[in-house]
Amino acid sequence: MKLLKTKVWNWWDISLLKWCCFLFGMVAGAYFNVYVRPYLWIILVAAILLTIRPAIAYWKD
Repeated sequence: MKLLKTKVWNWWDISLLKWCCFLFGMVAGAYFNVYVRPYLWIILVAAILLTIRPAIAYWKD
């Protein structure tokens, strides 16, 4: 079994995955609001830093 394999996604699969992540994020944000708020800026900076590499790889081609 190959763990990492190339897959061509259909547009509706990507759409459903995005909505799933969006809704899960809303639920997690509502549940952990008190715990996350003091670390909001750290999480935001981490999210931006983690996005740089995939963005460069995407636009490089």
